[in-house]
Amino acid sequence: MMKQITDSKIFLNICEKLREVKNCELKENSLYNCMISGLYNKRVFTFASYDKDKMNSCLILTLVELNSDLCLNILFAWIDIHYPKLWKEHIEFIDKKAKEFKAKKIIGITKRNAKVIERKYGKYGYKKTYNVFQKDVI
Repeated sequence: MMKQITDSKIFLNICEKLREVKNCELKENSLYNCMISGLYNKRVFTFASYDKDKMNSCLILTLVELNSDLCLNILFAWIDIHYPKLWKEHIEFIDKKAKEFKAKKIIGITKRNAKVIERKYGKYGYKKTYNVFQKDVI
């Protein structure tokens, strides 16, 4: 069961999970600052689930406006590999939060292959809708 996290010490534990994500470009200090800011701006929400005292998943959601629609953005999600069924619980939890916040859309940005994402999440109504162009500024 997911519970909202407001303890900055647990935020540090969540930041350590970035190290377990292959090719993750999120930086620990940026993620920590983002979670802290959410305590004040009420636009960033941090959640975690536990098996006894061991964290087995975490989820960071942000409220953003995109084309004048309020959207719930999946900023970061991590699930311990020993708990694969938690993916479905995360999806259901995100849907519940989107309705609670009156968000019009749920969005997530990833560098993973679009076909992999569509195969895994398509059955839950997720689909690719945008292409992102990027240029490094030197």
